[in-house]
Amino acid sequence: MKRFYFCLSLLLCHYSLSYGFRKETSLFQSIPLTATVPLAEALKDLGKLYKVNFLYEQTTVNQKKVVLNKTELKGKKIEEILTGLLTPLKLGWYKIDEKNYSVYPLDKSQKSNSSNTEHNNSISNQPAIDTLTNARIIGRVMDEFKKPLEYVTLTLRRTVDSSFVMNALSDSAGRYQFAGIKMGDYKIKASVLGYIQLTTASFNLNSKDRLTIPAIALKPLSETLSEVRITASRPLVETKSDRLIMNIENSAMATGNSLQLLKSAPFVRISADNNITLQGKRTMILIDNKPVPDASLQDILQTLPSGNISKVELITQPSAKYDATYGAVINITTKKSTIEGVTGNVRAEGSMGLYGKADLNSSLTFKRKNLTLFGTAGINKSDNLFRVNTERILGNGDSPDILTSDLNRLADTKLYNFQTGADLAIDKNQTIGLLINGNSLRANGPWTTTDKFSKQGAGIDSILNTNTNFNLKLSTYTYNLNYHLTTDSGKNELSVLATFTPFRRNLFQYFPSELLNSSGEVIRTPPVYQTVNTSHINVYIAQIDYKRNLNQQWTLETGLKYQKTDSKSTVDYEINKNNQFENDPAYSNNSRLSEIIAGAYGILSKDWKNDKLQLGFRVENTRAVFKGFFNQNYFNAFPSFLYQHTFNENYNLSFSFKRAIARAPYYDLVPYTVFVNKYTIEQGNPSLKPEYDNIYTISTNIHKLNLSLSYTSAKDMIAMLPNSQDYATKITYFSRQNLSKSSDLSFNLFYPLRINSWWETQNSGNILGYTKVQGQVLGSSYLLSSVHSDFRSAQIFKLSQNIKLQVDAYFWTRYTQDLSKYSGYKNIDASLLLDIMSGKGQVRLSGNEIIFKRNDYYQNNDFGMYRSHNIYNSDSRRVSIGFTYKFGKNKFSSPEKKAGNEDALKRL
Repeated sequence: MKRFYFCLSLLLCHYSLSYGFRKETSLFQSIPLTATVPLAEALKDLGKLYKVNFLYEQTTVNQKKVVLNKTELKGKKIEEILTGLLTPLKLGWYKIDEKNYSVYPLDKSQKSNSSNTEHNNSISNQPAIDTLTNARIIGRVMDEFKKPLEYVTLTLRRTVDSSFVMNALSDSAGRYQFAGIKMGDYKIKASVLGYIQLTTASFNLNSKDRLTIPAIALKPLSETLSEVRITASRPLVETKSDRLIMNIENSAMATGNSLQLLKSAPFVRISADNNITLQGKRTMILIDNKPVPDASLQDILQTLPSGNISKVELITQPSAKYDATYGAVINITTKKSTIEGVTGNVRAEGSMGLYGKADLNSSLTFKRKNLTLFGTAGINKSDNLFRVNTERILGNGDSPDILTSDLNRLADTKLYNFQTGADLAIDKNQTIGLLINGNSLRANGPWTTTDKFSKQGAGIDSILNTNTNFNLKLSTYTYNLNYHLTTDSGKNELSVLATFTPFRRNLFQYFPSELLNSSGEVIRTPPVYQTVNTSHINVYIAQIDYKRNLNQQWTLETGLKYQKTDSKSTVDYEINKNNQFENDPAYSNNSRLSEIIAGAYGILSKDWKNDKLQLGFRVENTRAVFKGFFNQNYFNAFPSFLYQHTFNENYNLSFSFKRAIARAPYYDLVPYTVFVNKYTIEQGNPSLKPEYDNIYTISTNIHKLNLSLSYTSAKDMIAMLPNSQDYATKITYFSRQNLSKSSDLSFNLFYPLRINSWWETQNSGNILGYTKVQGQVLGSSYLLSSVHSDFRSAQIFKLSQNIKLQVDAYFWTRYTQDLSKYSGYKNIDASLLLDIMSGKGQVRLSGNEIIFKRNDYYQNNDFGMYRSHNIYNSDSRRVSIGFTYKFGKNKFSSPEKKAGNEDALKRL
């Protein structure tokens, strides 16, 4: 198997390298031998040829033409070509990084220097400097929240006469530098779209040593700058060393809710019960760097419209900074504003399948001087249909019992969510913030089950109809107080936070039933029973994080975290006796669980010109007390490692390792009992142990092709499986249990391709994988293994300046998970985006599962005396229409805050 993967990797690398060469050649040959073309068109061709982006104002290149000579291009570096093209047009250029170049007009003094001085300081003649190693003057640019600002133009001028010396642009970390500067007095002017221009006080450069300028903090403008048009295209998906970034804001697929949006994300799989995984790893979901609890994950994602999302980070190789519980992280960043005044949007959407859904939400931000107030609110009203068809074979004899169940749940659901907060800049280095958010769910309706009994090969013996009614109330709130301090020109960062999260859940179920014979006649009416399940969980968090930028581009990050959880759960099972409900202690319980996790982490990283190294180490001590059942106290260490080497601008290779832990959800550690129906009962398991994963990844970027080979070895994997079978009553009891070991080897691919100016495609998937799972069920050992594959291809069409169309095609082969076999599926989604009202309005039309039949999920189990075949389906084939109206000023990303309760909320 290893040889097979090795050979496959070589073949794909060879193909992508040869393809990249052929494509580059064809682009070169498409340029005429000598042609006079508009400058914008010439930059576009150069961008394709050299695989770079150009950033400029539209007015800078309007009405300008250049002579493009193919023979002069061949064999030359892009820096030489830009100098030859731009200097006669009185334009300059600057290399921001390996993929981005800035083009801008030269001012008068710079033009004079360019024409009259042999050794001038024109940007077009300045060598591109990739690091700060040889810089004479260095510094950083930040916004009012001490977050780095990129693409800021820094102009160095002499103090005596304000004459121009040179320009620089800040990078993604807000850093800038000026090299080869003579001693003297200088000042720096900083300017960028959307922020107030600032000129520093005069400073003196009096030695050959580097001079570090105090951090420049820019404030946002209080007026709209919509009349300035910036030409800078950002790809739909960006590839980084440890993550992929989906830029959602202008995507046609930003329709429906965020759960629907994630279905179109590369490497994301959403199961029949809406469990979200990234590259098959246990995945943490964050919204604006704040966690989403498992218990209300689906509800929260359904109330968050994708039209309110700016970007989605798919972090496939998270560092030790993130809780050790996860092998992957998905961070959803919403749109916010830090512009002076009032900004916001209102969004409405409706969809229809077999049943309808409606969403209404709004966001609002007010900023004045050092104070920012923000808030969002939304409501979702829907009828959610969920069906499960199950066939169970009980026993191994010649005529085993057959139990066929048809479960239908139609939930009248109302979801409410809100978020409100404030940020106060105490001074230029300190910020304090308050954040409160909440989610509330109300759902009720029929939950009917039809159970048919028979012997294998014989007709139906009897039928049990159960007309259950349920009522669910669930709420999650988060109260967060945070403080951020920056010192020493941004070299030191300190963050302190305190968080309190209460979680409440109340589920009432009522079970009246009738037993019929094969002819439909009533045999008897079983006793009616009802259950009330309640959970009260409080999570308290205290956390401190510190970051220090050391010399020679070394960076140290460290932090401490204390988390305390108090959980109280009750199960009341009542049966109707003589027209009165009486508690049955056999199925009722009252339990309390207390858990304390104390953790610390350290990360040491360094960036060289062509290499990146990150070493991380996290330690956690866990103490869990469940009165009357167990008292656990255990210590764990979680190392992590990432190394990347860049061979050239088109090729890099990286290696990473991470150890992770998956603790059981709090609810599953208590001896609860939930009746799914009369013959299916779920129970808690206080003896559950944590799952441990070791994740190894090798990845490479070849031109735009990203390849990765990931191997995960797991011990004590947690899975929901049958733990006992009562053959007399036909009741099967399920609980989460530990499997002995499992492993997965997956070869992943991501390849974006722009076919022409109006058509691009994004292709991703697990090209080939192999999974093996081993464990005990009902007293016997079982081993399952399978080869699996999945692929997704998105076609994005820019039909006009205001219309975009995206079509997603996807398929999954059969796969193995948790000692169960699952079927594959395939389908096509499509979405159309229309910009109206001069960009203030957007209309989105979409359809899900529009070509093939509705996606049904098949699950098969074979545990000897217990065999089952399940079919899951929901109201997933839908058409949707949504409208968004934006008001106020231009939008700029606000700082993201972490509440610190990532691990705790995921276990609720």
